[in-house]
Amino acid sequence: MDWSLNLNFLAAMLAMVNPIGQIPIWYELTGDSTPGIRRTVALMVTATSFFILLVFLLLGKYILGFFSIDIEVFKIAGGFLLMFTALSMIQGSATKLQDIQEEADTDLKLAKLRFEKVMVPLAIPMLAGPGSLTTVLLYSSSATNASTYAGLSGVLLLSYFLLFIVFSFSHYVENKVDDIVFAGFTRLFGLIVAAIAVQFMVEGLGEVFPNWMEGGSAVDTDN
Repeated sequence: MDWSLNLNFLAAMLAMVNPIGQIPIWYELTGDSTPGIRRTVALMVTATSFFILLVFLLLGKYILGFFSIDIEVFKIAGGFLLMFTALSMIQGSATKLQDIQEEADTDLKLAKLRFEKVMVPLAIPMLAGPGSLTTVLLYSSSATNASTYAGLSGVLLLSYFLLFIVFSFSHYVENKVDDIVFAGFTRLFGLIVAAIAVQFMVEGLGEVFPNWMEGGSAVDTDN
């Protein structure tokens, strides 16, 4: 198992998922519901996002092969997409629902109704969107055996399990922590995502145009 790759992937996914930075948006979309309903919605949202990304993790190479896309080119394109995601995080954009009232006779039905409303934009594209899909595809291209895929899948599961925990217990901190703290975390993670995006673009350009890096570089392109 490639521990260096797994740790790098964990850092990238935590930056993309941004559990702390998601709390303000999560509160805007579900804050009027009871903790029990919010916990059920959190499970639905994180499970949906996880399984979407797991498919791309396990079948990423075949997806690229089907469309005849070289991984080097995808790194460059993916780096640009990640950069747009990073800029969005740094700018601190958020989304609100216009109508968030539902009526049902059980908490489970209420949770399902709320999930239908927040699946877009929360699950898609915020948690399983261009940035996270690009990250998963790029790292899956480095997997060469079953143990590597297992490690990356475990990292993916851990990332979204942590997000589920944060969503489930966010009501304990939502009224005690100032929004500026969440905004600060979001912008910090945005800078990390921007650095990852630049690294992907440099690696892709270095592989497409190998001569441009003959003079050496401080960027490690072995990962």
